[in-house]
Parts: sequence; structure tokens; C-alpha cells
Amino acid sequence: MAIIEQTWTFFPGRSYSQDELSEALPRWLDGRALGLARQLFRRSAVERRNLVIAPHELLAVGRSFSAKNELYRTTVRDACGALSRRIAEGTTEDERESIDLVVTVSCTGFQIPAMDATLVAALSLSRNVRRINLTQHGCAGGAAALAIAHEWLAGHPTARALVVCVELCSVTFLPEDRSEENLVSAAIFADGAAAVLLAGERAERQNAKAPALQIRDTFRELFACTEHFMGFEVREEGLKIKLSRDVVPFAERGLPDVFARALARFHVEDPSQFSFGAVHPGGRRVLEALEDHARLPKSVTRTSWDTLARHGNMSSVTVLVALDELLHEHAPLGPGALGLVTAFGPGFCTEIGLLETTSGR
Repeated sequence: MAIIEQTWTFFPGRSYSQDELSEALPRWLDGRALGLARQLFRRSAVERRNLVIAPHELLAVGRSFSAKNELYRTTVRDACGALSRRIAEGTTEDERESIDLVVTVSCTGFQIPAMDATLVAALSLSRNVRRINLTQHGCAGGAAALAIAHEWLAGHPTARALVVCVELCSVTFLPEDRSEENLVSAAIFADGAAAVLLAGERAERQNAKAPALQIRDTFRELFACTEHFMGFEVREEGLKIKLSRDVVPFAERGLPDVFARALARFHVEDPSQFSFGAVHPGGRRVLEALEDHARLPKSVTRTSWDTLARHGNMSSVTVLVALDELLHEHAPLGPGALGLVTAFGPGFCTEIGLLETTSGR
């Protein structure tokens, strides 16, 4: 099992209310598209979100892919610096020296070397540290990174792993694209960064605060003939969002069976046995499908609704922010309570992790 020891978040740019962003829509759209966009913004369940690009700059046509990617690169560097300072303040030197795996996640831009080089230097990690970069997992990346860390720590129980996700969804926005899928994207996506420190079962602990959660098991599934559901197309002007209408109907039909297979692996008889969760809020309808069709209790999705309202959909980062909120803001649970960490992403795929409380918080 992997112990979730600490979490950190950072939100670059400026926080905008959904109403404030909706007021900018007439500068971009008109007619039926404007009416649809306003409806999507109202029904999104998003109240606020951070963007590194101001609305009037977002709507400027003709920004080049290279200019957008340079903003991505510099902002990722700054976000990693901010997270590194918080990690350094919250951990001991011995704990940082025991980090033997760094998993970084981002799909909203490109850079080589990846952000792990910045993190290793900023935290003075071992030059022999193992590094894994997930660049094309999309919204599933955060949950996939936690699963990789968990499975790696099972074989290295005295070590630690650091998972860091940074996504700048605003950098990928294309004002030239007035498709319905881009209207949906414009209504929910945001920018953010988060980190999680995990430890093997036998890792030495010096922090006075007892860890509250552990990952007991993981499950993943890739669905056939669904590659068109979501992703990016690379164009001269940047990354164009792909977001099929088929996602929600497919989820409604397929979620009961996929969760049944995951629960069978976890030896859990019924979704009602879960008390909490960090579920990626891909959007309002995805969370509703999880509640109505996969029968996840509202206690499992509550943190995700809160995260969606406060921060929007930050792609891979969102599930880590929900996990952070779960650890820091929700009422304590006694030891042995079960929960889920879940995300869906391009492929189309799902990542599901079984959580268990290790102590009352």
C-alpha cells in the first residue's frame, strides 16, 4: 500500500467568477452560438476558476502556437517553483532525500526537459531519482500518476514518490474555433497545479501529523473504439479540443459495468460501502452519471462538486485538488473507511483507485 502523506495546491494567474467570464462572451460569439454558450456557462456548476490569460487576451485571434507554448513553459516553471517552496516548508530534509520517484503530468503544452528537471533542482532531490512524465493522459493523468506511484512503492516500501500535475487549459483555447465542443470547453476548463507526496509502508516518518489515507489497490480500463471521444488535434494555431457528445451517453451505459469490475477486484460488494472520494469532475453531467448510474453515494462526489465549483476542470490536476480538499477541509473519518479516487481521460479510459483511511483526522 502507498500512504498519502501530504498534498499541496497552487493556482496560477487570476481567479475569475463564472459571471465575469460570461460577460466576455459577446466579444467572441453571436446569434445561436452566443445563446448556447451562455446556457452552458450557467449550467456548468462552475462558480470560479483561475486563468493565466485574461479574457480579452484569450479572445485575440492569431496568437501563434509557439507564443502560447512559451507562456506554458514559463508558467509551468513558476508553478513548479511555488509548489517546491511549499513542499520544502512542509517536509524534512530526510523525507525529501527518500523521494526516489517523481511522476509529473501535463498535457496542455510541450517542453523538453519536462518539469521534473525544475522540481529535482528546486527540492535538491537525488540526482539518481527515477522520473516518469505523463504527457498524453489528459484528465486521467492525475489518477494514473497516483496509481503508478502506488504500484512502484509496493516494490520499494521504504521510499517515497512525488506526483506533480500542472495544467494550463487556458493556453489551449482557440478563439477561431466556434464548435459546440469548444463552447463546452470554454465553460469549464481552468488552470491549476498540485502535488502529492506518497510513502511506502515502511518509510521512516518524522512529521508529527499522522497520515490519513492510503491507496490499497488500483484498477484501469481502456474502452475499445472510443479514441474519438476526447483529446487534442494539433493545428498551426495550437491545440484544438476534441470532446465528443458520445462521452456522457457512453458513460451512463458503461459506468455500472466498469465499476462492478473494479469493485470485484477490490473485494467491495456495493458502492454504498464507500464513504468519501476524490473523483475527477469532468463536468456536471459526468458527476451526475456517476451518482445516477454507477450509484456512487453523494458523500463520494461531494468533494468533486466543491472542486468543480471553486476551480473548474483543470484536467489532470483536478483529482489532486479534490484529494487536497478531502484531506484538509472535510470532516474527519475513523480508520478503515473506504473511498475512491477516479478519473476518465483520452483513450477513452478510466483510472480507479481504492482509498482507505489509516487514522481519524
